[in-house]
Amino acid sequence: MTYPEVAGRPAGGKSLFDAAVLRGLDARAQREIEAASTLMPIAQGKVLYKQGERADSFYVLLEGEVALVARRREGAEAVLVRPVTPGESFGEEATVTGRSHADAIAGPSGARVAKVPVHLFRRAAVRSGRAELADRLERKLQRAAARDAILGTPLAQSLDEEGLESILDAVTFHTFARGQVVYRQGDPSVALFLVADGLVQIQTEEDERIRVRAYLGRGDFFGDEELESGTARAASAVANGPSIVLTVASRVVRSMAARDTELFVRLRRVALGTAERQKAVVEHVAKNATQHVFRDLYRVQVAESLLVIDLESCVRCGHCSWACGSLYGTSRLIRKGDKIVGNLPGAEASAGPSVGSSSGATAMRSLLLPSSCQHCENPACMVDCPTGAIGKDESGEVFIREELCTGCGACARACPWTNIQMTPRPADAPKPANVAAELVAAKCDLCRTYERGPACVQVCPTGSILRVDPQRDWGEVAVLLGGGRGLAGTRGASAAAAAAAPRWPAWSLIVGATLGAAGIALVGAVMRSRGHWVPWRGVGYGAGWAAGASMLALAGYAVPKRLVTMWMRAGGRKGHGTSGAERKNVVSVTRPQYVFHLVVGLVASGLAMVHAPQGGMLSASMGSALLLSLYVAGLTGLIMAGIYASGPRALSRIERAPLLPEDFAKERAALSTRLYKNLSGRDELVKAVAQKILLPYAKSLLGPLSLVASGRDLKQEERRVRTRIDAALSGRGRDRLLGIDELVRTAVELRALPAQRAITLGLRVFLPIHIVSFTLALLLLVLHVIGAIGAGSFR
Repeated sequence: MTYPEVAGRPAGGKSLFDAAVLRGLDARAQREIEAASTLMPIAQGKVLYKQGERADSFYVLLEGEVALVARRREGAEAVLVRPVTPGESFGEEATVTGRSHADAIAGPSGARVAKVPVHLFRRAAVRSGRAELADRLERKLQRAAARDAILGTPLAQSLDEEGLESILDAVTFHTFARGQVVYRQGDPSVALFLVADGLVQIQTEEDERIRVRAYLGRGDFFGDEELESGTARAASAVANGPSIVLTVASRVVRSMAARDTELFVRLRRVALGTAERQKAVVEHVAKNATQHVFRDLYRVQVAESLLVIDLESCVRCGHCSWACGSLYGTSRLIRKGDKIVGNLPGAEASAGPSVGSSSGATAMRSLLLPSSCQHCENPACMVDCPTGAIGKDESGEVFIREELCTGCGACARACPWTNIQMTPRPADAPKPANVAAELVAAKCDLCRTYERGPACVQVCPTGSILRVDPQRDWGEVAVLLGGGRGLAGTRGASAAAAAAAPRWPAWSLIVGATLGAAGIALVGAVMRSRGHWVPWRGVGYGAGWAAGASMLALAGYAVPKRLVTMWMRAGGRKGHGTSGAERKNVVSVTRPQYVFHLVVGLVASGLAMVHAPQGGMLSASMGSALLLSLYVAGLTGLIMAGIYASGPRALSRIERAPLLPEDFAKERAALSTRLYKNLSGRDELVKAVAQKILLPYAKSLLGPLSLVASGRDLKQEERRVRTRIDAALSGRGRDRLLGIDELVRTAVELRALPAQRAITLGLRVFLPIHIVSFTLALLLLVLHVIGAIGAGSFR
């Protein structure tokens, strides 16, 4: 039997199936569990997992001993729940809430345990005809999970053991999918709710818009205020992600309140503390021009390694996706996704192309969440995999074992963010025995088989792409979730933290090189005019060779990016199971090279001016053509550097979502369709406003230019247009303007679209000219040197 990650197994290894929970499984089920289980030696006193941590597996003790220790309440003394002896299972509460209810600590002699994925055990039990085993265990653990959850709330302060058992009899478990409504605003108040796991969003609807009031996580309760007053629900409760919610019927809660008059007072005191903690953050969310990170708080709650692209510095070159495709045949990174606003450690308010930030300050930035695996804390894909082909190592990296993947596509369908692709299986890739398996699941695994780490991060010329752990790198997330992620099971210091480290002041290097190149060229012009410097000897001769060497160095800039497969493999490969700890701080290696390329290009231009003869580009010679080509390449390079510095920031202000060049035509058609569709059935006043104000505004030829020049973002522009409409109406007919906000939003996007297209084109159009002119300059350089050597001079 093969255990991933750890070699060897104890004698009499079938003791794994001596555990009561695994007895009676047939041979097929045993094989499946053996293939996906992990054998783990635990040293004396080492903590296997901690209370409250997420868990997707349970354990069977094979040798030694383990103690389960828990705290029933915050700050309470730790108590021994039970000792575990060989052959016993523990940690099964993961089948209910996905989290551990106790610390598991190895005893004096250490321990050897087998880690069994919960989802695989359930499937194997059903296939073996032992479904009743899983059902009975689930019911038992649901009650235990409810007990632990209630003991951590103010409800428990007035309960004796008999009262606790009574309330447990009345508790029901409910599972809600992402986006599913727990109750709606205006519904009758019939129960008290407690979040056992997941995330619930409390929201109200105002002016056709949803306003978030609070986010509630594990251990939080809600619905008590209306229950006390007997009124209808004042807000709606919606599952922000897959959630388990306990309900206690209103009659039970009121019966408890009759015996304990301070019950509702304690509940309100705790709820107000949560609301106060979240107040500032939630208010900040509502002010953002684009979707804030908390609009999909579940996503950032479960993500342990979230790939983000800083849209305010990304030049849309596509090197990240290209590098991934070069390594794996199919890119595992798709540059489409949600645009959010979030803080980025190390980003500056006015950042340009720099080798790094001069401070560790945090700035709010426009970020893209591209389609790429985010290595969830409790991966849905892993739960749905029928063969256990998807695993998760100790550093939190989620990976696919190709030798177990049958290509069924269950994982791709389970991922809420479509971050898994089904691709043709390479001819040399391993596959399961006796299965055709023409397809294989593919997703980002942080380049775990390469020593150098993620290629996409390393090849980014502006350092705009990096991995973050939201609960550690985004402080506001920790505030809303009641504290950051614990130390155990996290990925340590993130790439975002590494990116925030002090780096070279790139702009000072570029400005210094510009002034230096101008000074060199000016001195050269003066000295040539006086006859002191000539191309064929002395300083002029040396400047020619230095300029030629600089051009070769400039050509070398393209090598690391274009030969990514070669230098990634040169760093060495690692087998599956490699820890990701040494790769978590990976940052761009081509970003310093980009700055070096700019500096050397400026210096090369100045040296070429020193070497050039009197008359420079005016004479009809190969040297003049060389000089002209070099200056065209230099000029286009400077123009590109300027656009790279200002274009992404301007683009991020006026785009609702990042678009690829091929998307603009479809987006314009979609916006036009949306505008006229939203006009259908509206009040005549709304149609008149659209005809006289919104349509001319959207179609204005100079409108896109004025929008960019104004420096306003889309939200600010929407407010400006709405103010213009209100002024034109002079307060008349405001009650007839239903739907006008959505029309204004669409009209602003239509005006911004041509500007987005122009800036995107500007980021790309000069690169081919730059490459062609520089390539021509290199060819002319070779011919110039050969010709000059053949003539015996450099005249």
